[in-house]
Amino acid sequence: MSVAAFEVSAPGKVILHGEHSVVYGKPAIAGPIGLRTYLNYKRLASSEVILDFASIPFNSSLSLESFNAFLTQFDCHSDLQPLEFLQKMRAADGFPFAKFVTHQPTQDSTKEQFSLGTALYLLNRILRSEGVNSLESGFQLTLKSVMSIGAGLGSSAGYGVCVSAGAFLISKIVKGELEPNFSLQESPEVLKKISQWAFDSEIVMHERPSGIDNTICTYGNLIKFKRGQAFESLKLRQQVNILIVDTGVSRTTAKLVAGVADLKSRHSRMMDSIMDAMGYLVEDVVSILEDEGDRFEELRTLVSINGNLLRAIGVSHPALERIFQLAEESGFSAKLTGAGGGGCALVFLPKDYESRKEYAELTQNLTKAGFHWIQTTIGGQGVQFKALE
Repeated sequence: MSVAAFEVSAPGKVILHGEHSVVYGKPAIAGPIGLRTYLNYKRLASSEVILDFASIPFNSSLSLESFNAFLTQFDCHSDLQPLEFLQKMRAADGFPFAKFVTHQPTQDSTKEQFSLGTALYLLNRILRSEGVNSLESGFQLTLKSVMSIGAGLGSSAGYGVCVSAGAFLISKIVKGELEPNFSLQESPEVLKKISQWAFDSEIVMHERPSGIDNTICTYGNLIKFKRGQAFESLKLRQQVNILIVDTGVSRTTAKLVAGVADLKSRHSRMMDSIMDAMGYLVEDVVSILEDEGDRFEELRTLVSINGNLLRAIGVSHPALERIFQLAEESGFSAKLTGAGGGGCALVFLPKDYESRKEYAELTQNLTKAGFHWIQTTIGGQGVQFKALE
């Protein structure tokens, strides 16, 4: 039976420990969370391709003829690699695929430009790599996320994973190979390709991604990750409860990574020591998480130490510092997650947090201070496919 509509979803992620140092070859710990990004595909009777970015919000479209011309005239699989495409996106001569698109992204909107540009790039790259050079029917893709864009929760990687999986599934539809009961998580070779394509997307978005975000959003599970090496699934022996607090301050990962790189170039020995300390801290946290005993107080101490190390490399923000202060006043430890400079903070919670009056006090104070928060746990499924009626 032909699939005319489907949904793909991918989790957000948090980096528990190892932000920034992972870029320099140190290990990091990351895991999925319950907040997800969704892509919905439906076949259209009309001869058009509609791309709807509901979370921005922004939408654009191409005639089916223009989309097929785009597939023919550009080969993003063999000829246009991610870094080269990023340079085209940054160039002053306008949106690279403008001639094919009917509704252009706003010139001064980076989110619109990169959302549309990356979606078209991935569609071309993946369809071409899977041997599809033209389509016979139009379709609509709708992307939405329950995560704040630019908050450090892996929204861009979730987006890349969803578009990559969606494009792959479209190729299977074109070839008559997609069955309603198809499972992405039972297809390791497909998952490997989706993760790599999503990494390509992250290069376009951030230039120097670590590879953590696309790995988590594709596979799920808590992992220890080191750049250039296979990830290691952790045997989590105890539930990790966290409060995710959104500063409401958007930031650009590439700029923060570049700032750390600049500091490292000027103070290399000092920065090497800090990066080494972050790496050792990750190893200590792994031993705690894989221990069946309740070692929350040790974990809390390491959270505080890591928070101070991240402050030292200049990636905090006044809004983050306010969250840290409120957490500490209620007896909890907190740290930033992701690139910092805004985004989200993590407050680590003990097993019995719900019965503690300090937890109620903290959430009330965060709300009064104007911060949005959500309680969740670490863990969950990676990218998922579901055929729709």
